[in-house]
Amino acid sequence: MKRVIFLSLCAIAIGLMTCSPISVSRDYDSETDFSEYRTFRWVKQDQNVPPARRAEHSLLERRVKSAVDTELTEKGFRKVTGKADFLVAWHIGAEDKVNVERYGYRYGPRGRWYGTNVQVHHYKEGTLIIDFVDPDEKVLVWRSTAVGSMRYFTKGEHEIRSSVERMLEGFPPE
Repeated sequence: MKRVIFLSLCAIAIGLMTCSPISVSRDYDSETDFSEYRTFRWVKQDQNVPPARRAEHSLLERRVKSAVDTELTEKGFRKVTGKADFLVAWHIGAEDKVNVERYGYRYGPRGRWYGTNVQVHHYKEGTLIIDFVDPDEKVLVWRSTAVGSMRYFTKGEHEIRSSVERMLEGFPPE
């Protein structure tokens, strides 16, 4: 069961990286002086994940991190291994969803309504979150969230890069 959930999360993360079918939102601390930020590094995340699960997760993790690294570098930030001006973390989640559509009403003989068609779509909705944290204050200073249906989330590396690019638009805020 855990493996199925994990594989679903990976598929969602990959799917979240598609361009047009995702919804992106951003929020940040308006009190933060982002002009002082020049370097970044990744936060070490949960090391209690079983090795098999970590191995399955590694492809997605590499793609997301590579896309974020590329975007931040293109914006003039430098990745470091030591003390950084801000830390980067990412999170992924999935939820089963149901969409019900009713249609097909029509007039029949003698003015009566006839027929209703109902379509039910089951799908997974995935959420990818990218966080930037101030290492001194240990507070969140920027968050970008991408949400979308998994049916769009089965593409590859190009879609991941496009989605991360959309997620990081407007960073740093002026």
